[in-house]
Amino acid sequence: MRRVAGLGRVPVRGQRAAGNGTESAVPASTARRAEQHVPVSLRVASAWSWRLLVIGTAVYVMAMIVGRVRVVVIPVIAGLLIAALIHPLAHRFQRMGMPRLGAAFASLLVFFLLVTGAGVAVGFNAANEIPAVADQVSEGVDQVRDYLTDGPFHLSEGQIDDLVDDIRKSLTDNRGRVVNGVLSTASVAAEVLTSILVALFSTFFFLYDGERIWSWIVTRFPAGAEDRVRGAGREAWSTLTGYIRGTVFVAAVDAVGITVGLVAVGVPLVAPLALLTFFGGFIPIIGATVAGIAAVLVTLVSNGFGDALIILGVVLAVQQIEGHLLQPLVMKRAVRLHPLAIVIALSAGGVLAGIPGAIAAVPFVAVVNRVATYLSAEGKEPLPADG
Repeated sequence: MRRVAGLGRVPVRGQRAAGNGTESAVPASTARRAEQHVPVSLRVASAWSWRLLVIGTAVYVMAMIVGRVRVVVIPVIAGLLIAALIHPLAHRFQRMGMPRLGAAFASLLVFFLLVTGAGVAVGFNAANEIPAVADQVSEGVDQVRDYLTDGPFHLSEGQIDDLVDDIRKSLTDNRGRVVNGVLSTASVAAEVLTSILVALFSTFFFLYDGERIWSWIVTRFPAGAEDRVRGAGREAWSTLTGYIRGTVFVAAVDAVGITVGLVAVGVPLVAPLALLTFFGGFIPIIGATVAGIAAVLVTLVSNGFGDALIILGVVLAVQQIEGHLLQPLVMKRAVRLHPLAIVIALSAGGVLAGIPGAIAAVPFVAVVNRVATYLSAEGKEPLPADG
């Protein structure tokens, strides 16, 4: 025992307190003493490391699962996106007096007729103009042949014929691979048809029974967490609807701008190129670039170099308007993602599920980001006011 001013006798470390038989202070263990010698920065780094490893492993396993069942997952996600797009139409039908079942069916039917009508119109336009484009391509091949013989290369007719024969021989030798590719294409077509049916089926039930499905999901959580889960669901739905509607608007503006340029120049296959531009708008950064390159190439083949430069200028102007005016105004609230995050999401989605995965990747990441922001904000206490 030792005496401390104001406190009387205080037991020394290692001595037992009188009357209760317990030690006042347990000596630090060897592990704790060793941990105290580890720098704080290293301890923090190790804590972050194992947590990041666990999260990364979970994300990797989830990605592998989604990749294996993408034939089911992608159509369901597509159905959710379509439902987010046409949900206002179904709601309007309900306000007009239609029952919920009839409103869901009517809105899905309107969407199906619009998409089918656009596809049929594009098909007829392509069927009417492809023969003329084929003749133009043939003329272009003849011009290339003349350039190879009369231009700086000075190739002889025999050398060109040998080159053409080599190409034909290569195609003949690889006929088996071509047949396998056709069979593979048939298999892909069957898979696409199945995916379309699943997407339409999912869209119908998201429209008809979406609220009850979400309520069932919320009730699976603990009672104390239901309010936060419902709030997160509202944020996710708001982000998803804002994204899909904004994307449709921006893609439509891009398609109209490109169509005006193509019609003004007199380029064939306007309808297919306009449809390609519209659907390309659903793949940020990459889609608009690919659609623009296709428009320039078709113009180059059909109308020549001068008109191709004009269409290139139109494509660049439309993309600048989209990137600096439409995207900030229309998509600002829906998608608050860094361009690097968008590129990474597109790459990951494309690797896992091809073009459908690339289309679904950005809205998925936007929803996750918004929900995470909402939950982190809800979990923090407000700062006390200065007084």
